Amino acid sequence: MSEYPEEVLHQQEAIRKSGIVNMFDKGAVKRKAEDMGYDELAEFIEKSSANVYIEMAKQARSRADHK
Repeated sequence: MSEYPEEVLHQQEAIRKSGIVNMFDKGAVKRKAEDMGYDELAEFIEKSSANVYIEMAKQARSRADHK
């Protein structure tokens, strides 16, 4: 079981793969999530500290790398 919601991880990885924004720019990722209708990710980013956001992003990437 994931530490983070599956939908959040999926949405994070979709934005990363798009190459549209710098993934270290939490605000830009949140705006892109909102633009793409990724409400779960946008809400997660809004409520999370920078450290929690980075850990979630690492997990999203790791899971994608292992599929």
